[in-house]
Amino acid sequence: MVRADDMGQRGLLRSLVDVLCRVPALFDREGRNLVIRMMSSELDEPLFVEEHPMPVGHLFNLAEACHRTPERLSALVRSVSLVEQDSKPMAELRRIVGELTPADLFTTNDRARLFTLLAGVAVPDIADVYRAVAGPFAPNLYGPTTPSEVFRILETFNAGPDGLPPPLVFLERLASGVRPELSIELQRWTYAQARTMDLVDELARARERLRSEAAVPLTPPPGSPAYLVLRISSEGPTGDRYRLASWRQLGNPHQWAPLPGRDFAGPLAEVKREVAATIEQVEDAWGQYLPAIRIEFVLDYENLSLDVEQWPWENADHLVRPMGCRYPVVVRSLERMVTRRYHREWRERWGELARQLERNSRVAHASTCRAPAGVDDELRELLSLFDRERGLVSLVLSAPPDPDAAGRDPVAAGVRAGVPLVLWHREDCGSAEFGALVESLLHEEDERHLLERVRLVRTTAFAEGPARRHVGAALTVLYDDPTRLVLPSQPGPPEGAVA
Repeated sequence: MVRADDMGQRGLLRSLVDVLCRVPALFDREGRNLVIRMMSSELDEPLFVEEHPMPVGHLFNLAEACHRTPERLSALVRSVSLVEQDSKPMAELRRIVGELTPADLFTTNDRARLFTLLAGVAVPDIADVYRAVAGPFAPNLYGPTTPSEVFRILETFNAGPDGLPPPLVFLERLASGVRPELSIELQRWTYAQARTMDLVDELARARERLRSEAAVPLTPPPGSPAYLVLRISSEGPTGDRYRLASWRQLGNPHQWAPLPGRDFAGPLAEVKREVAATIEQVEDAWGQYLPAIRIEFVLDYENLSLDVEQWPWENADHLVRPMGCRYPVVVRSLERMVTRRYHREWRERWGELARQLERNSRVAHASTCRAPAGVDDELRELLSLFDRERGLVSLVLSAPPDPDAAGRDPVAAGVRAGVPLVLWHREDCGSAEFGALVESLLHEEDERHLLERVRLVRTTAFAEGPARRHVGAALTVLYDDPTRLVLPSQPGPPEGAVA
């Protein structure tokens, strides 16, 4: 059996999509939706498959939904065969589904007894239990999920280092949070299966480990850190299209293992709407945990001065606030993230910045420098300064980044030297107001975190309105943590892409 994030399994999933694309009955949307309704009827459960304007996107979503459980794969074959009959694509579909379907771990009678026990059981934090068992890179759960469905999903996963199948670990975790009589029955069931598999000792050790973890809540406490990372880069020769990728992580700040979202490509206006839709989804999923959400935009040099913190956080028609008023919003450097030769200095300077902010919530004057306007000789002087002063951790620009000089300006010099904190005004970096704002944010005593002070400045600017032209309305802060890297995953074509 292969984990869902294994390369071989991904290859089989792509093969499943390829063969579905060759089935004539699935060429049009009506045929695809008919098969989905037939599967829902056979499985006696609603099968939620997100539609897509491109047939391959719709079929990819169908394959991804079926890939989660053997029952869905079998129902897919039976439903397609009813409308397609025997054909060359059908024979290939049966072969691929056979490779994707794992051998049964449990007998039919044992499974039936278990599902009877689980019938009607409601587990409020079932997504957290699933993630604790499946690991950070497992596929997401979509919509309301029952314990029986999670059990079926986990049957497709490899056993961990202790040899215990994930479904047994899942049931043991469930047993610790349900009523006593059900807990006893679930543990009897898992013990019987472990004895059959000669894993009784391994099960005992797992139970002891779970008892020691019982004091640690599966759900993060209120105020836990949560990150939404959005990577935006220019795409195509015309410069009017952009690619958006996203990652998210709730809690567990000591282990960075964010969950990737789907790519999206389109004009900037559509990307803005997709960003707002992503934030809405995060709020829906995380709201019950009351986390401290931070939003980070990973941008290439050409787009560093996008006014991302001024974009709306929701797709609403009225009373929309900029996301920079609701969340701490920063930008990060895409080039530095993907260029490992810059990472050593970056980590060194980040360590110094983190120590200063933790010590007194401000940056030392000696650790900040003002960038020159960008003439070659002055850039050379700036680079030399970075080489001499290893304690420099923040850079204040004298002019906003120029897209025409991307990679050859002071911000690029700071990025390559590992400077983790850069501030600039998108219109006028030389104003007295901007200088006073930088002095206040970086160097004045304040118990609040630097990024919280930035958020409040943006809130003040929004309250005063565009006519007052408050300096905070065009403030960009590059705040780049090297311990939280995101790398593009390669799915298929992004949503919104035109074939």
